[in-house]
Amino acid sequence: MPEPSNTRDGYRVRAVIRAVSLLELLRTSKGGASLNELASRSGLAKPSVFRMLRTLEETGLVERVAGSDSYRLGVRCLELGQAYLEQTDLRREARPIMERLREEFDETVHLGMLDDELRVVYLEKLATTHAVGVMMSEVGRTAPSYCTALGRAMLSGMEGDPIAELESRGSLHKYTTSTLCDPDELRRELEKVRERGYALDLEEHEEGVRCVAAPIRDASGKTVAAVSISGPAHRLPKRLLRGELARATKAAAREIGHRLGARC
Repeated sequence: MPEPSNTRDGYRVRAVIRAVSLLELLRTSKGGASLNELASRSGLAKPSVFRMLRTLEETGLVERVAGSDSYRLGVRCLELGQAYLEQTDLRREARPIMERLREEFDETVHLGMLDDELRVVYLEKLATTHAVGVMMSEVGRTAPSYCTALGRAMLSGMEGDPIAELESRGSLHKYTTSTLCDPDELRRELEKVRERGYALDLEEHEEGVRCVAAPIRDASGKTVAAVSISGPAHRLPKRLLRGELARATKAAAREIGHRLGARC
């Protein structure tokens, strides 16, 4: 994993950056990763990786997987993640409005933001009481932005050309037969989002799951997050998504924005 290229000043501690890169590799490794795998994927020397893992293990950020030679994230990471969520004004301000949305429609409501790789990070999820089958979203997990309603709602508020950035990262690929991957088509889709004020995911990320989302703006007018309503396709026809659910989602996004200081 390449290290960040920002060499703005001399205050960066290389060992910390390397340790964080190991944590990131473990975050994306299902079931954990071995010392050899981490050394290979990080490009770091095996002895260095071993010393960092031992240190991270002592702090509780990393733990050994019982009965194997693999490592995984430790419980301290969960504690830090929970502390971050508790200290996030956005999540606290959005929660009561999300609860109202779920009570009104009894479908799953999400709150998300973009990370520095333009992935959606789920900050909150209020699940429906209905059976929905498989829905991969979980608080703290990431999802692609270009084929999810949450992601498109936020990409539409970005300056520049976020689709070009995603294309340069090699991030545009199909998840379902409906996934839009063509950069020009995605740019046109984002323009539609800007015009109507909401984004749609019509089974582009997960088969059988549809979603509508609206961007949340802060006091400066910047898009900082998005809120969405998701559910199975058979319960969310396009007419409902584009009508009542779109209006409710936009209203919820505006109300959350007002709580963050937005004027409109």
